[in-house]
Amino acid sequence: MRSDAPGLERIRTLVTDHNKVAPIARLLGARVLSVEAGRVLVEFAVKPEFMHPGKVVQGGIVTAYADVCMALAAHTLFDHGEFLSTSSITVNFLAPLTEGPVLGEGAVTRKGRSTVFLEAALRDSSGTEYARSSSVGAIRRPVQK
Repeated sequence: MRSDAPGLERIRTLVTDHNKVAPIARLLGARVLSVEAGRVLVEFAVKPEFMHPGKVVQGGIVTAYADVCMALAAHTLFDHGEFLSTSSITVNFLAPLTEGPVLGEGAVTRKGRSTVFLEAALRDSSGTEYARSSSVGAIRRPVQK
């Protein structure tokens, strides 16, 4: 993985400045814990409003946790102005998520010129795995005028 991409340093700043995360990440209570080229570890809050009546975190929220992890991992390898557009995402729910915090690990499995392949795992602090996800994303670049 490319360790000199401008995106790596930008994402690393999120470890110490949690206010710079995207609004959706703030909504999810995300705190970036560690960053390497192509890999991130993020802690997420489990808020009462994320639970459905069965006292389990709603699947869309779990999917959002995974998507944020994968997007951050991708951005560590991006150049200035590049951004991720998720093309597809698959989530396998392995166990009901009933309390937090949740640790999400996002990783790039392969990056091409215009496409990136990603994966994420969501666990608790004892290692119980709640979900695994994979995603394909398009690497978008600013339009030159």
